[in-house]
Amino acid sequence: MIYSIVPYQQILYNEENKQERMEMSINGEQVILLKNDNNTYTIERLLSTNPKSYLIPELMPGTVIMTITAKKETPEVTWEILNKGFHINKN
Repeated sequence: MIYSIVPYQQILYNEENKQERMEMSINGEQVILLKNDNNTYTIERLLSTNPKSYLIPELMPGTVIMTITAKKETPEVTWEILNKGFHINKN
């Protein structure tokens, strides 16, 4: 038996269940995103030393976002938050 506060998925790590993670900057805040099967992303973690950043509902862990294709002329990518209806820009 294992008595731990760490989820068993992390202790009994299986390479088959590995999800693709990526670190992005959204509205000037660094977040870690998990890629979902349906071409969407879920915010897993917010990486910030600013306490006010954690009060922004658009950057809350568990928020599902989707990329909107950017124009070729500009490198800016627009993200759409699916479960709240907000629009944010990736910096």
